[in-house]
Amino acid sequence: MKTVLVTGGNRGIGFEICRQLDNLGYQVILGSRDMDKGMAAAKKLSNNVIIKQLDVTDEKSIIELFDFVKTRFGRLDILINNAGVGAKRDSDEKSFFDDVKKIMETNFYGVWRMIRVFIPLLKKSGLTPRRKGPSDISIAGVKDTMETNLYGPWRMIRNFVPLVKNSDNGRIINISSGMGELKNLTGQYPGYSLSKASLNALTIMFANDLKNDGIKVNAVCPGWVKTDMGGKDAPLSVGQGADTAVWLATEKNIPTGKFFRNREVIQW
Repeated sequence: MKTVLVTGGNRGIGFEICRQLDNLGYQVILGSRDMDKGMAAAKKLSNNVIIKQLDVTDEKSIIELFDFVKTRFGRLDILINNAGVGAKRDSDEKSFFDDVKKIMETNFYGVWRMIRVFIPLLKKSGLTPRRKGPSDISIAGVKDTMETNLYGPWRMIRNFVPLVKNSDNGRIINISSGMGELKNLTGQYPGYSLSKASLNALTIMFANDLKNDGIKVNAVCPGWVKTDMGGKDAPLSVGQGADTAVWLATEKNIPTGKFFRNREVIQW
């Protein structure tokens, strides 16, 4: 029986992925930041589903789940990084993410701050359009979004890769968004779009890093789905939104380092 871990599995697309894989006979581990919500969601699933507390922004939470999976199963066949927000194993682990954040602080957020500060002067010059976009939002809010949508999956992959390597057909699936497609970036919802574009870049890097280990790493755009995040006006059901991720988890032969929508490869 294949073992799959789904982060943010207590609602929306994550829950539907758990439900479909449970029905297909997979051993599903449903990760939920709020244990009570996870237990409530599990009442709609089979007794075979395992509910575990998981906060992808908390190293301690991730390590505790890692230890459980290692002891219970010895491997992880599929990791689905679904947990996200919308519009320390040791000192080295902490240092790694501190270093990444310091680089981002200077090379990325620093540039963003400069643009935000000087945009009002440029607008007065009549050289820029007057519309709401990345110059108008809080950098602190962007960092919060990145913490869950980018650093969360990064932490999960770094920690669980040793167990995925123990699988004979290991897979990592990152739930992204078409709002992170570089060719379609508009400036709307900049924090969310940036986090998903960054997650796509992370997908490519890990796909290249792990290909010699036989691990397939891909990203998925589920489309605009009727969830708490997507809203009631979205055209797709949660079943439709979960379909491509479930397909990537179950299809015998899949590529690696690709971005999918409706089971088709799309541009980054």
